Amino acid sequence: MVDNFDLIKPLFYFNEANNMFFFCQIVMRAKDHKDNRKKVKESAIKTYFITSREHLESLKEEIVMLCEYYGARAYINVSGKDFKKFQDELLCKLAEYNATNTVVKPFRVVNRIAGTLGSRNPRWVIDIDDVSMKPAILDWLDNHFHVEEASAACNRESIYLVSTIPTVQGEHLITYPFYTDLFKEEFPNVDVHKNSMGTLLYYPKSLNHRYVCSECGSPNIQVQAWVNANTNEYVDDIADNAGCWCEDCSNHTKLKEV
Repeated sequence: MVDNFDLIKPLFYFNEANNMFFFCQIVMRAKDHKDNRKKVKESAIKTYFITSREHLESLKEEIVMLCEYYGARAYINVSGKDFKKFQDELLCKLAEYNATNTVVKPFRVVNRIAGTLGSRNPRWVIDIDDVSMKPAILDWLDNHFHVEEASAACNRESIYLVSTIPTVQGEHLITYPFYTDLFKEEFPNVDVHKNSMGTLLYYPKSLNHRYVCSECGSPNIQVQAWVNANTNEYVDDIADNAGCWCEDCSNHTKLKEV
């Protein structure tokens, strides 16, 4: 389980009177259910327009309940978006659909507009799966934003680092915008999300896996074991070298404990 409600609440820089919102979605991800017999389609279970930290706290019980029940994750985009701009974009899109005689389910239109809507105060997400890379990434950001080395840890928060949010496999660094082309030259395998679902708000206990693949992070893994030939009862692992077969990598990899 990952519960980031208390880390997200301080990131609000507006309230209901400002007519702004954080876009929040409960999402069922196919990769979280690959070991189920029934194929799960990736989909949004529910969406929220969060207008204050008090509003988020009032919804916590419902969000947690839905995540646990569906085996879904809750994500929140911590770049505030304007209700007025959302309303204008929604009306334009509906007018376009009417003009072209296009019929779309209303909730899909709402989610699409809210998800793609820009922010006056953008915050980006650096998705770090391998936490050993974090010091190098922070050093690069320090140089990029000209943070003085003598007091880097103190100045990061005031210059570019909004927050650090734990994820299932690593961390999300919430930052202010920077030149991603230069960043990609240095860290080609680290994703930067500019206006995506945002960062992880809640990961349910119902999806907890003790071990995942060390290469891709998938829980869809197999290990060899000794099994009683008559009772099919598990006895022990064949070896203790933490080796496994990953269905997603289609290769022999190593186990990673999470």
